[in-house]
Amino acid sequence: MRLPPEFDLHALEVFVLTVELGGMTASAQQLRITQSAVSQTITRLEQGIGTALFDRSLRPLGVTPAGRALYERARTLLSTARRVVDEVREGAQQPIDQITIGMAETLATLLTAPLLHHAGKRVGRWRVRSGISLNQQQDFLARRCDMLVTGSNTLEKHPGIEHHDVTDDPFVLVFPGDYHGSPDPAEAAGRLPFVRYSLDTGMGQRIESQLTRMKLALPNVIEVDIIHQQLTIVALGIGWSITSLLCLAAMPGLIPQLRVEPMPRGRFSRRIQVVARAGELGDLAASTAGLARAVIHEQALPPVLARLPWAAPAAR
Repeated sequence: MRLPPEFDLHALEVFVLTVELGGMTASAQQLRITQSAVSQTITRLEQGIGTALFDRSLRPLGVTPAGRALYERARTLLSTARRVVDEVREGAQQPIDQITIGMAETLATLLTAPLLHHAGKRVGRWRVRSGISLNQQQDFLARRCDMLVTGSNTLEKHPGIEHHDVTDDPFVLVFPGDYHGSPDPAEAAGRLPFVRYSLDTGMGQRIESQLTRMKLALPNVIEVDIIHQQLTIVALGIGWSITSLLCLAAMPGLIPQLRVEPMPRGRFSRRIQVVARAGELGDLAASTAGLARAVIHEQALPPVLARLPWAAPAAR
């Protein structure tokens, strides 16, 4: 049979985005069109298929059984269509039009220049964003971001997302360079205030969760959301903290002013991954993960491990 003229890829894209964002207003904002245009597109799609896709009596907008069935199939169709466009562009040596990539502050410091150097010509316009990882994940789910390099695993249960492992990043204790007390966190807390990394970040939440498991209730005296702030405060002798090897690698000039120690108990790490929507960027996400792995293990970590040889097994 012939497909209804209302059933086209643009209409499916509008429909899928409306389902994922939970409403026509959010979809219109993302697509930079009017809400009326979104509504008309979906109405025509429903007329062409011959069944309702949304239950408009519900608030927020509900998806009908037919809408749920179409959503799953439409995502596959759109993924295939995007892959076709990427393959044709690649065959014609045409770059991907535009990509927005989000990275945590540390990873952006280490990886932005190598990524643009090695893969810059594959994309017509790069938009690189660094900042709080949880905000970036919200942007990714809202399709305001195409790819993430992240140390947070909160997206692992979402369907239709591909994850490419880069490395494990072990956490360590950091004290002022002239601190001669015990490195045990419970004892250190009695000597210096704990410099807490913001709970608005995935890394901050990971550290806080570990402190809870260790039964350490540390007062919230100092809280920061930038690695440079955290390590500088410690280097100046104001407090102590928990950070990661990659954070130290991003600020190598501060390492001589720090006393870095392994976690005496409750050792833990974060998994660095490249995250993208399945089938939308060709092999760019996988190649970005490979590049990140090489940069981290061949360039970023060796100077740190030369000063901290005891950390080499965990870093590998």
